[in-house]
Amino acid sequence: MTNEELKARIGANIARLRKEKRMTQAELAERLNYSDKAVSKWERAESMPDVLTLTQLAEQFGTDVNELLSDPSAPAAPAASA
Repeated sequence: MTNEELKARIGANIARLRKEKRMTQAELAERLNYSDKAVSKWERAESMPDVLTLTQLAEQFGTDVNELLSDPSAPAAPAASA
């Protein structure tokens, strides 16, 4: 996987998870102490958050870093039944 593919993958996942949480880019940025411009660049794959920020993003979305790195076009894994 190239760096560009990784940036696109992370950006798509950030946008999807942010929208699922009904957050604006500005709201997410404020929670992370970043600018909304930084969030926009991540989502457009113009830049990529560092490892610490990926961890903070995962916490904000109630998930783990693996989901941020996963292929957004892959089918979701089935939910585990109790």
